[in-house]
Amino acid sequence: MRIMFIGLGLIGGSMAMALTGYPDAEFYAVDRDEWTRFEALGRGIIRSAWATCEDAPLETMDVTILCLHPGSAAGFIHEHGHRLKPGSLLTDVCGVKRPLHEAMKSLEGKSFIYLGGHPMAGRECGGFVNADRDLFRGSHYILTPDDSVPMGAIRLMERLALHMGCADIVLSDPEAHDVRIAYTSQLMHIMALALCDQHLLFDSYGFEGGSFRGATRVAALEPDLWTELFWANKETLADLTDELIEKLSEYCTLLRADDREALFARLTDSSNRKKEFDKLRGITNSQKPLFK
Repeated sequence: MRIMFIGLGLIGGSMAMALTGYPDAEFYAVDRDEWTRFEALGRGIIRSAWATCEDAPLETMDVTILCLHPGSAAGFIHEHGHRLKPGSLLTDVCGVKRPLHEAMKSLEGKSFIYLGGHPMAGRECGGFVNADRDLFRGSHYILTPDDSVPMGAIRLMERLALHMGCADIVLSDPEAHDVRIAYTSQLMHIMALALCDQHLLFDSYGFEGGSFRGATRVAALEPDLWTELFWANKETLADLTDELIEKLSEYCTLLRADDREALFARLTDSSNRKKEFDKLRGITNSQKPLFK
C-alpha cells in the first residue's frame, strides 16, 4: 500500500512517524520545505519526496492524506482530484470539514473515495521540527463519512489510527463535527487568547500554576491557521462565544451579589456536570488523565 502525505508539518510529520512499521506500507510525501524533505528522507520516515504536487506521482497512490490548512486542502481537491487513482482513498486532517465537503460536491466524475478525518491532537508549535510519533497516543480520531464511503475505507482508517496510538474512532457527519469542534477546540482557543489579553498577564510571572498554564497554553497559536479555522466556522463559533459570555456574566452576578449559598450551589452544579462528563470518558478520580 502506497501512502502519500501532502504536507509534513506537525500533523503530517507525526502521522508519518507514528505509522512506521504499518504492514506492507510505503510512505511518500509532498512538502515545499527542502529541509523537511531531506530530514524525513534521511531518517527513513518516507521513501521519496517532492516539492510540489505537480511533480509527485499522485496517480500511483493507494491513500492520499491532506495535511494542509482547510483552504489549501480544498484547493488540492479542485486542482489534483482528477489525478487520483480510481478506487484510491483521499482523506484529510483538517479542523473544519465544511470547505472540503463543499469542494467534493463541486468535483464532477470523481472515481476515488473521500473520507474526511480529524485526529484530535496537536500542539501550539507547528512544523516538522515539532513532529512526534507519540502525538496521537490516547486521542480520538474523528471520521466524517457520507453514504458513498464503503465500510472497507472506514476500517482501513481505523487500523491506521489505532496503529498511530489513537484511543478510538469517532464517526460524525461534517456539520455536527464543525459544531462540536467549535465548542471543544475553537472556543478553547478564544478563551486562552482572551485570558492573555487581560491587563495582569505580564505582572503575573511567578504566580502562574498548572491551571493557568493549561488554560492559556493554546494561545501561542499560529495566527494564519487559526484565522482560517475560525473564519470557516465563524457563525457557530460566534454563537458559542455569546453563550460563554452569558455564562461568565452569570458568575459575575453571583460574585457581586450578597449570597454565598447561591454561589456554592452554582459551583456544585457546574462541578457535577464536569464529573458526569468524565464518567462518559471512563475517568475516575483515581485514574490518570486519558489525554496529555
